Amino acid sequence: KKHSVRDEMFNLYSKAGCPSDYPAHTKCVGLFQKIHGVDVLLFAMYVYEYGDECPPPNRRRVYISYLDSVQYFQPPMFRTAAYQSVITEYLRFVKKRGFHTAHIWSCPPTPGDEYVFYCHPSKQKIPQEEQLRNWYLSLLEKAKNDGIVVETTNFYEEYFADAGNNAPGAAAFSPMSLPYFEGDYIPGEIENILANLSKQEKGNIPIKSAPRRAGSKLGTRSNPGNVLNDTQDKIMQRLGRTIFNMKENFMVVRLRSKAFAAAVERKEDVSKWPEDEESLPLIKGKDSSILNRSKKSAEVKEEAPGNGEKPSTIGSSTPEMESVLTKHLSGPYVADTVDKDPQFESEMFENRQLFLNYCQTNNCQFDDLRKAKHTTMMVLFQLHNPTIPKFFQRCGACYRDIAHGIRYHCNICSNFDLCEACYKPVTTGEWASRGKRYRHDSSHSFYKISLKESAEAKRTAEERQKSLQGY
Repeated sequence: KKHSVRDEMFNLYSKAGCPSDYPAHTKCVGLFQKIHGVDVLLFAMYVYEYGDECPPPNRRRVYISYLDSVQYFQPPMFRTAAYQSVITEYLRFVKKRGFHTAHIWSCPPTPGDEYVFYCHPSKQKIPQEEQLRNWYLSLLEKAKNDGIVVETTNFYEEYFADAGNNAPGAAAFSPMSLPYFEGDYIPGEIENILANLSKQEKGNIPIKSAPRRAGSKLGTRSNPGNVLNDTQDKIMQRLGRTIFNMKENFMVVRLRSKAFAAAVERKEDVSKWPEDEESLPLIKGKDSSILNRSKKSAEVKEEAPGNGEKPSTIGSSTPEMESVLTKHLSGPYVADTVDKDPQFESEMFENRQLFLNYCQTNNCQFDDLRKAKHTTMMVLFQLHNPTIPKFFQRCGACYRDIAHGIRYHCNICSNFDLCEACYKPVTTGEWASRGKRYRHDSSHSFYKISLKESAEAKRTAEERQKSLQGY
């Protein structure tokens, strides 16, 4: 799947190299539990993975887009630990595959809003903003203690503090330096800011590619300070002011070193980057030849001083150092982000809105355990039978699903259909005395839609009807 850059952003920055889209892999991670002998879907997490093939600044990043859950986990005392462990192990999984940063937007739903599951239990509480943020921070702290997370910061400190000079790889002077995730707050706010700018203000914004520097610290030999006078453009300044008061909600979770993230941002080839970075030896001196990643060790020699002093080892490699370097330079290396596990594709789970639409259309609810069991059963059936139609039009008179035969759709009403058995009695007024649902405006015309008569469709309708009767 490709996530498109929105119009205002692309129109303004396309000439400076802003891509039109970012390739991404969408995944839904679900947690099921067998309750009373029946599988129940209790937790769902939607993530976007931007692999090594994706251009910066999204390259090798993951975005945890949506989380949702229902309160039926047993025993309840382990519910938080179970849900947090799903996220923790996912972070471990993507770190092993070579991703360097995960992003989380901690944003609780407003009352009545549904993220993934349709109709939550009425007694289930919605976490407050601070409560949800602390829930994330507690699991990230545990992940850090387990060696999964290197450090946790926030989006403002990463890209706006110190005029954007904390960003990995290069200073963040324009929105082109910011990770761009579909459904995130940042792209939407950038569009709002650009839409509110006048043509003259847009024309005064300096459009240039983000500077690339070799070092990460100003005033050094690798970066002598040629970007000291550069400042963030007007869009970045306004965006920084907007998110400042809620900056703690935009979490940046570093899974690998900032040096690795900077190399990725600079579009370097990181295929030979050592997996175990922390145990690399500290090397003093100016001779960088001993860091050359070749199969042969570099030979560094220095002449002994003529006054009888011991030869200096500064700038030279000791046998111990060479053995450590040889170990690292021969692997293992950071993975290429490709998921080696077999892919289980489902159109229904492609994004959270499609799943929510399926549940709303088919009355698949989670507001009590009985309905959650039925909904899970329907979802699992669709997962294992991907060719079966997921949505049926319902007859406006008899309320049955129209799975085969002829469907008559009203040319005036946007959502009114009649099955073959009800069409004539309803349109002629023969069944008008039965009630309001059997009456329809006689001036409305219908057009006929022929549905394929298939044994599979009939079987689906029959099984669905039986399951509904069973509950």
